[in-house]
Amino acid sequence: MHRTLLALIVCLAAAAPAGYAQSDESPVEFFAGYTNLQSEGLPNRNTPGWLFDNGFFRNRSTSHGANVALSGFATNWFSLTGDVSFNRQSETAANSIGGEDSARTDTYYFLGGPTWKIRGAGRFQPFARVMAGAAHTRFRAATTVPSGGGTTTSSFRVGSTDFAASVGGGFDVRLSDHAKLRLLQVDYAPVFLRDRTVDVLGNNGVITPTDLEGQRQDNLRFSFGVVF
Repeated sequence: MHRTLLALIVCLAAAAPAGYAQSDESPVEFFAGYTNLQSEGLPNRNTPGWLFDNGFFRNRSTSHGANVALSGFATNWFSLTGDVSFNRQSETAANSIGGEDSARTDTYYFLGGPTWKIRGAGRFQPFARVMAGAAHTRFRAATTVPSGGGTTTSSFRVGSTDFAASVGGGFDVRLSDHAKLRLLQVDYAPVFLRDRTVDVLGNNGVITPTDLEGQRQDNLRFSFGVVF
């Protein structure tokens, strides 16, 4: 999907220069920078009393990563944008029964859609955009509890690709004809998780299938960097 979006942008960028006879702005912009993803944790809509149904796994988490985007402008204010980002978050904490909980989440976004941007001679250039695509999430959770003088660990891993969308915007500061500083980019980027079954490794190495309800994961993504 993301390859198709980027191909469309490249085609648009190739055709765009004809509309720029009276503009000093480039018909193509490339953004690269840091991104901070505020992602919603596992909610308690899953089975009550489920092993992983506790505050540690439900709380919103912060993950860090990188974000790149390519925009091809059809006019001086309208473009199609392809956006890719990667974030990772890992956490370990003691639980209430003397054991330990741990979780690691990797999130990839592949998005594309229209961007509206005020460009021209001014230094400040605000923009807004709406995108859709996919998010690939890899999640590993484990909990360790005391058991018979030792410890017992239950864990599971799950990876999935789900529909994702994004609504947001930000603003750039023009440094020169060829470089801008993106001071802020904010996206509301929900992921629509499907129902799935995961294998949980429990006592004595026994693997138990566990159902996870489909749900909307309400994520926020903050980015900043440079635009060429």
